[in-house]
Amino acid sequence: MESGMTLSDYMTLEKVGNRNKGVANTALGLGIGLGAAALVGVVAVGWGLNSASKARSRAAENLSAAYAARQNDLLSLIATERASRETWQTRNQPSIGQYVDVQTNPALNAQLQDYVTAMATATATANANSPLNAAIGTDSFLKVQRYSAPQPCGCDSCNG
Repeated sequence: MESGMTLSDYMTLEKVGNRNKGVANTALGLGIGLGAAALVGVVAVGWGLNSASKARSRAAENLSAAYAARQNDLLSLIATERASRETWQTRNQPSIGQYVDVQTNPALNAQLQDYVTAMATATATANANSPLNAAIGTDSFLKVQRYSAPQPCGCDSCNG
């Protein structure tokens, strides 16, 4: 005890000191508790972000696999179409004789002759009934005024 202090003064100081130690212990406990809670929160957030990243990665892998499967399907379809087209072309390819000899298909030649006759008749009818031919006559050409650039003398026939 310090000099000049009574026992009651000492006890009062001892109570105040213990009380201050209790506040310090409480603050220390709160600090530790809040720090631990923050640490647990950070760990939980990290775990959540890691899980989300793994989920995005799996989704990207699934999408990539789907694109690869679709691409393989399209390549298979293209190969099948090409084989089908080439088979048809091989089966229906005309011979050299058919290219050279136009008389190999009489039915086609008859149809072609009918087509040529019909076109000639239609053209003749259109020419005979044309309002333009009625206006200028079928034996003349459409008369238009000749244009030449103006000459310095004012006429359009000389070169001077």
